[in-house]
Amino acid sequence: MFSGLTLGFLSLDKVGLEIVKAGANVKQAKYAKRIIPIRKDGNLLLCTLLLGNVAVNSLLSIIMADITGGLLGFVISTAVILLFGEILPQALCSRYSLKIGGFAVPVVRVCIVLLYPIAKPIALALDCILGRDVGTIHSRSELLKLLAIHVDEKALDDETGKVMQGALKTLHEMKVSQIMTPVEDVFMLPIEAVLDYKTVTQIFQCGFSRIPVYSGTMNNIVGVLFTKDLILVDPDDATPLSAFLQIFARSMEVLEENQSVSSAFRRFRSGGSHMGLVRKSSSMMENGRDDPDIELVGVLTLEDIVEEIIQEEIIDETDVYVDVDNRVEVPGDRSGLNEQRLRLLNAQLLEEPLTADEIRALSLHLVSLINKYHNCH
Repeated sequence: MFSGLTLGFLSLDKVGLEIVKAGANVKQAKYAKRIIPIRKDGNLLLCTLLLGNVAVNSLLSIIMADITGGLLGFVISTAVILLFGEILPQALCSRYSLKIGGFAVPVVRVCIVLLYPIAKPIALALDCILGRDVGTIHSRSELLKLLAIHVDEKALDDETGKVMQGALKTLHEMKVSQIMTPVEDVFMLPIEAVLDYKTVTQIFQCGFSRIPVYSGTMNNIVGVLFTKDLILVDPDDATPLSAFLQIFARSMEVLEENQSVSSAFRRFRSGGSHMGLVRKSSSMMENGRDDPDIELVGVLTLEDIVEEIIQEEIIDETDVYVDVDNRVEVPGDRSGLNEQRLRLLNAQLLEEPLTADEIRALSLHLVSLINKYHNCH
C-alpha cells in the first residue's frame, strides 16, 4: 500500500491539484480538496510513506523467514513483496491516483502523526538541500504547446484555443513595429485643411474613425481628428481644421517601434487614447511627440492589438479595407458610399443657377400646363 500511495500522491502535482479543485468535475474536485493539505509538504509526505513502506517490507521479510526459513522463505517473501507490495499497488495507484488518494487521506494522516518524529527531521533536511516544492510551473512556450494539445484533443474548441494562443504570442512576444500600420498607409490631414465638402467626403470615404493631423511634415503630428466630431460641422461653412482642433483636440500616445505590444496595450487601457504614434526608438526624446525631428514610422490602435489576439480582421460598417497594408478591400456591395450619392449632399451643386436654355424649357412647360388648365375650366 505504501509503495502505491507514494507513487500516487507524488504524481499529483500541487498546481495540478489546484486546477482539478477548481474544475467542473465535482467528485474529482472533492478528492483534490482532501489531498491538497497533506500534499503541500511534499518532503514530509514522501519520508512518511517511504518509512512506512520500508517498515512493512522488512516486517514481511522477517515473518516469512520465521515461517519458512532458508531459500524458500527468500523466494516467497520476494515474490509476495514484489507482487502485492510493489506491482499491484503501483499499477492501481498510478491509474486511479486521485480517487485512491482521496480515500487514503485519513490513513496517511495517522501515519504522519506516528512517524513525525523521524520523518520531519529528514523532510527538513531535504527542504534545505533540494528547496521548496512549488509544483510544475509552465513557461510561455510550454503553455502554447499545452493549448495546442488541448485543441487537438477537442478539450478546447478551435476559436477559444486560437484566441488564447494569440494572447500569449501577441502580448509578450511581438513588438509594436510588427503589427502597426506603416506611415505610408496612414490617412492624414494637414493643419491647413478646411472642413469643406471635398475634405469631409475624403474623410467619409477613407473609413477611419481617427485621423492624425500634421503641421509642416508628417513627422510633426499636432493632434488627431475624430470623425464622429464632424457631426457638428457644416461643410458649407468651410471651417478651418486648425480652428476645429482648438475645440475638439484629442491627444495620442507616443510609442517606440521596439516596444512590446503588452506595454502598448497597458497604455491604451490606462490612457485616454486608443491610438498611438510609433516613432523610431533611436530618436525618442523626453519631449517626444512635439519634436518635428523625430521620425514617425507608423500608427498603432487598440483594434490592431485585438485583431492580433483573435487572429482575425475586425470589419465594421465603415471599413474600406480588410487589410490596409495590402489594400485588400472589404467584399460586398458598398454602393451606398459611392460618389454619386454623396454629391447629393453638396449644397454648392444643388444651388447652381439654371442656364438660359433650362429656364426657357421650364417656362414653356409651365405655359403649356396653364393653357391646359384654362381649357379644362
